[in-house]
Amino acid sequence: MRPYDIFISYSRVDADRAIQLRDLLLARGHHVFFDAEGIDAGAEFPDVIDRAVKGAKVVLGCWTPAAIQRRWVRIESRIGLDRGSLVAIALEKIDPEALPAEFYNVNVLDMSGFDGSEAHPAWQRVLVAIDRRLNKTTAAPTADDIRPAGPKKRHFSPLALGAAAALAIAAVGGGGWYLANSAPAFDHASTAASFDRTVKATEPVMANALVSALNDVETTSNGKVFWALAQLIAVEKSPSAEELARFEAAVTKFLGGDCRCVMVEGAPFTIVSTWTLTAYGVMNRAPPASVVDALLAAQNREGWWSSTMDAADRPDNAATYITALAVIALRDIDPALKADPALQARAKAARARAVEWLKKRRPKPGVNWADYPDNSLRTEAPSVSAMATLALLPEVGPAEAKEIAENYVAGIDKLSPVDQNISNDVNVIRAGGDTYVDTYRHVPFGWEVYALGKSYPLLTGDAADKAAALLDQAKAISLSDPKLARQDWMLAEQFLGLRGARDALSAKKR
Repeated sequence: MRPYDIFISYSRVDADRAIQLRDLLLARGHHVFFDAEGIDAGAEFPDVIDRAVKGAKVVLGCWTPAAIQRRWVRIESRIGLDRGSLVAIALEKIDPEALPAEFYNVNVLDMSGFDGSEAHPAWQRVLVAIDRRLNKTTAAPTADDIRPAGPKKRHFSPLALGAAAALAIAAVGGGGWYLANSAPAFDHASTAASFDRTVKATEPVMANALVSALNDVETTSNGKVFWALAQLIAVEKSPSAEELARFEAAVTKFLGGDCRCVMVEGAPFTIVSTWTLTAYGVMNRAPPASVVDALLAAQNREGWWSSTMDAADRPDNAATYITALAVIALRDIDPALKADPALQARAKAARARAVEWLKKRRPKPGVNWADYPDNSLRTEAPSVSAMATLALLPEVGPAEAKEIAENYVAGIDKLSPVDQNISNDVNVIRAGGDTYVDTYRHVPFGWEVYALGKSYPLLTGDAADKAAALLDQAKAISLSDPKLARQDWMLAEQFLGLRGARDALSAKKR
């Protein structure tokens, strides 16, 4: 069966309006997928819908303030966003700041005044957006395309930040996540130099993004905006005195409430606290003790953190990526806490508990870490593997560090070629052709290359060769890829990863 032109994603309560749009599209001759029955709450994602949304050239997301909070509408829209096929429309007025975090920077076409007419200006704008995607869309790769036979170069659009953001790592052909027998010896110094060129070229973009974020936090109470600022400050490392003062004013504004945390979508978000502490740590500046206390109080007694700061005693809420980030943040702020020995000791104890929990949750060799290891509904993810690896390597002895690095590289190496996995597609294709969904919403590239850079100096033999091949391929990835850097804070994570890999390789002596 040929792929659908358009997949209509909607909430059942909006069925009448969605049917109206379906009929207009059918009248234009489009091949439309429309699930007339909808999906019951709690049901599994049906195979027919899974295939349809992944194969469609356009995912038409019919959003309302209520619909975009529905699980399946979010999943379908997220798949469309990551595949570059999403056309989001607002059937009712939507406050952009009320959108879920992953859709924060999506352009939503206003259809709230649509009267059902084919000639309505709002509908005509939607048709233009649909036609643009239909005309630019190429067929999705088949199983035979999973492992490319020859080199290929990636081409990407510039970031919305402007022409200065159209930056590319050296265009090197990507042969996939596999080491060819005839591959030349890895030149780690050359790879480090390549990463360094991109880092230096991107620094002005990051500086501009920081200025924008500082301006934004002063005019909004949206926790997502502060989240972005905390990440950008952490990446900047050496903000000016004025930038530091404005950042600390924002910390007081956003983390000065009763929970000493940042609310995002109505929930106290742990990840914002970890990035805030990381920002203080990289500046070697003592953070507010209340922010540290709040994070420590949110740790479960088993050692893990959840995405929300409630310390709920439910193992299925235990989040690997949040716990790994907390380990990194607490390690970063340790030197800055020396003026408060009691708080420093408590932070070290919490970090030690988290490290032990992570070590007990290590997957089998060659398997990637699960984002929620005690929740069977979640799945493994390469980005989470990278975070856990970066969290653990400095916390263990040399022999165990080498084993962790080897297992990380083995897991990443089993995934699909670099051009299909290291991008931001949530549907990760394994070398054997099977697919799983990476439920971690952030882009994996920065974390993966950072962990590879840290792992490579610890490795020998075949594991070192595999890591070298992956690092060499990473030079083919561009920071101007809209999937890698849809938002400033996502670009920050990629920049952080490249810089970390550069520094690790620069320090490597071979």
